Amino acid sequence: MSTNDCKTVQPYLSAYHDGELSAGQAATVAQHVEACDSCASELQAFVSLGSAFLQAPLPAKPADLWQRIERELPTSAGSLTLSRRFSIWVRESPYGAGLVSMAASVLVLLGAGLWYGGGRGGDREMGSGGAMAMHSHEGEDGMSAEHMVEFAGVMDDYLQKLPSDPDGAEQMLLTKYDGEKVDAEGAVKLVGYRPIVSGGLPEGYSLASTSVLKMPCCTCVKAVCKRDDGSTLVLFEHDDEETAWFGDRRQSMATCGDKDCCLVDLDSSIAATWKQGSRSVTAVGVRDQDEVAKLVTWLNKS
Repeated sequence: MSTNDCKTVQPYLSAYHDGELSAGQAATVAQHVEACDSCASELQAFVSLGSAFLQAPLPAKPADLWQRIERELPTSAGSLTLSRRFSIWVRESPYGAGLVSMAASVLVLLGAGLWYGGGRGGDREMGSGGAMAMHSHEGEDGMSAEHMVEFAGVMDDYLQKLPSDPDGAEQMLLTKYDGEKVDAEGAVKLVGYRPIVSGGLPEGYSLASTSVLKMPCCTCVKAVCKRDDGSTLVLFEHDDEETAWFGDRRQSMATCGDKDCCLVDLDSSIAATWKQGSRSVTAVGVRDQDEVAKLVTWLNKS
């Protein structure tokens, strides 16, 4: 696991512990933590922190607490603001001391959480006025850690839906990333180039639809292709070479046709990414390496 993968996941460990991530995001984080002792240790720190907070003793609150506060607020011949009178009461009253003790305990726990959640390795820096500013890590392609994790989570949801409900999966991406269905000329107007599938597809495949998506990595062209048996294959044509679309899924390099391809295990299928001219192509739902080679060879000729 590379350092960049850890930096991508670490900002989300607290939200993962609290159950605040989407299903796809949670799956991405869980898969990484399972294979990474460092992040697993940090996640355990959040578990311990939550347990300590729940077990921290809190002073008993008398039923007439606020009436006592009002009676005990000091009076003076001079003019005292309410906040000034309250500060004197906190300093002199046993109830005020109890509240201060409780607040101090909470602040200590929160401080520990900040340290575990992002204070190591230079993840924080001092902002204006001495305030602590949290900065999102950025991947090599400039996509922030937040977007990288979210994107991997969305793609994971998409991949799970694609085999059984391809139409629903496509609609999910179109809605999420402002997708617009286009023809070849419409794509040129939006992205500046003709989709690679506009030259046709190999025998046994037909083009079902073409659309343009504004994804976090770039604005890309997505082509939904159908095999003769009705199954779905999707081609993404994009400017970046990032293969981290699929989180921590197992990857390998292979030669497909005359291209070096990054192959990603998608359980029941694979994804493949390769350079095609000045852009990259990612094929999702490919059956095997031979099918990748078939697509690469055809697209080289088109």
